[in-house]
Amino acid sequence: AAEGYEITEVAPGDTVTAGDFTLRFFGGVHAEIHSSIPLIDNVGVLVDDELYYPGDSYAVPEGVEVGTLAAPLGAPWLKIGEAIDFVLAVKPRRAFGTHDMTLSVIGANMHRGRLKWATEQNGGEFFELDPGDDLEV
Repeated sequence: AAEGYEITEVAPGDTVTAGDFTLRFFGGVHAEIHSSIPLIDNVGVLVDDELYYPGDSYAVPEGVEVGTLAAPLGAPWLKIGEAIDFVLAVKPRRAFGTHDMTLSVIGANMHRGRLKWATEQNGGEFFELDPGDDLEV
C-alpha cells in the first residue's frame, strides 16, 4: 500500500464518498488482451452520476444515464468495433476518447471518427481532446 495515503478497496456495486465526490463502481474484469494472458480485476467508475470511466473494459453501467463517457480509443485489448458497440450501448450525452497514446495521429483520428459516429447515433456529442485539453463536466 502507499504509505501516508488512505486506500479504499472497491468492487463492482460499491458506492464510496471521496471528499465532495460520490463514486459508484461497475464491471469487475479487465478486457481480454490475449487468451495467454490471465484476466485481472478491473472496475469502472461513475463520478457524481455524470462522468463514467470504464477502466480497461467495456463494462456498461446498467441502470445509469451516462452524461459524459470517457471512451477507450486505443489499447492493447481494444478492437475498434467493440469500442463502437460499447459507446452505442452506453448512449452518453457527451463522450471523449481515452487510452489513445498507443495510437499514431492518423490512427487516433480514425478511431475518434468512429466513436464520434457512435456517440451521435443516440443524439450525443463527441469531443476530440488532445493532451492538455479540458472539458467542463
